[in-house]
Amino acid sequence: MADVAILPLALSVMLGPQILVGMLLITRKDPIKSSLIYITAIILTLILTTYMYYSIIQRTDLHMASFAGVPMLKYFLIILFIVLIIRSLLKRHQVTAPPKWMQGIATASLGKIFMIGLCLIAFMPTDIAVTFSIGSILNSASSSFLEAWPFFGAVLFISFLPLIIYFSLGSNGSQYLEKVNRWLNTHGYIINIIVFTFFIFLLI
Repeated sequence: MADVAILPLALSVMLGPQILVGMLLITRKDPIKSSLIYITAIILTLILTTYMYYSIIQRTDLHMASFAGVPMLKYFLIILFIVLIIRSLLKRHQVTAPPKWMQGIATASLGKIFMIGLCLIAFMPTDIAVTFSIGSILNSASSSFLEAWPFFGAVLFISFLPLIIYFSLGSNGSQYLEKVNRWLNTHGYIINIIVFTFFIFLLI
């Protein structure tokens, strides 16, 4: 997998509620334990879903399908990311209150936190698009699934950022995380658009 694609893809996975949940976990009475469980859920789910799409594409030769010499999967992904860009633009001014499941994170059980991490990766449209795309890229390059490890490592690093801030800044860490939270709520769409545009460029 092209090294240049690793960081943008990892950002796509973690941008949004995924990183916001990590920030909220820092405010709990057990920030380290709950954060580690959440990160474990994210990475395990990401590896499993990526491998699932990689295997499906490999066994069906979906990456080789073409119409009139045009690789169908490649252009399907380009259209998908264009749709996601339009969606980000349309919702750029939409700042909503956190959903109920996010509001209850401070008192949620560790099992529920694990399930939240699992669901955020397995069922988020952007994450499905990214993991499916990685499976397609690996198959198109006849690469082993293990060659996706830099991508998983980048996601792991980003998911650890709230904990790193917590350890580095102590009690002031939550204040900085709150500022980042507010910025993402109002400007996160900009990063989405940049990442999706970059990924379209890579596909072309």
